[in-house]
Amino acid sequence: MKKIILIILISLFVTGCGSKELETKQNNFVNESTIPDYEDQQEEKEYNQVFTNEEKNENIPSSIEEPKQETKPNQDTLEPNVSSPNFKEEEKEETITYSNKDNIAISSIETINQNVDDLLKKEKSEDTKSKLKGVFITLVDFVFYDGQIKGVTFNELTDAGKTKVLNLIKTIDEKIENYFPNYKENISTKTKQAFTKASEIIKNGANNLNNFAKDKLGEEYYQEIIDSKDELVLYTKNALSIVGDISSNLFTKAKDSLKSWYENFKNK
Repeated sequence: MKKIILIILISLFVTGCGSKELETKQNNFVNESTIPDYEDQQEEKEYNQVFTNEEKNENIPSSIEEPKQETKPNQDTLEPNVSSPNFKEEEKEETITYSNKDNIAISSIETINQNVDDLLKKEKSEDTKSKLKGVFITLVDFVFYDGQIKGVTFNELTDAGKTKVLNLIKTIDEKIENYFPNYKENISTKTKQAFTKASEIIKNGANNLNNFAKDKLGEEYYQEIIDSKDELVLYTKNALSIVGDISSNLFTKAKDSLKSWYENFKNK
């Protein structure tokens, strides 16, 4: 009887231990299958991070182009624009040194130029036209007949001074011509071509002094102006308020004296 009881107890004990071991194994299997290993968690985390970065990188340009900076030329090293029509003249103004006599003549003719501007602002009239004719006649006297500006003649100017003066006279002539077309042809019937020729020579000399020569006016035109001096003086008297600094040689000498002067001029 005791043996039977002992066998039953041992069977129960063995059965209980087996159940507990089976339960433990089952629990371990559940834990292993449901709870990821730490290393697995790290690998999954790194994988997700890489995947996320790759998604982000798809929206980022492979290379970011830096904005281009506009480079401006250094003003100190800029070359002058030699194609500009005013460049040569501006360059000469900066480098040329005028003599005292040049400055006297230039200053006076610049004043005449300003006076002409003021006169042209007024209403057109025969009186205005007469004064402007006198201005041009007086300037021709200075250039071609040894008229004087405060004792200075055209021949006494330097080449730079002559070029500047011729340019100023050219400017004055063109202003009057724009306001009173063909005014030179109406100065005198005897000098119709002479003053037009004088204007042409002045303009050529203003563009290139080598193209200027007083004798290009020619003996015929020189003489025509001399022969018309009594008629021309009426215009110059009207222009005295504008050209006050110029003293005439053409209108202060008798015709015979002017003829002698011209003969000496030709023979020089």
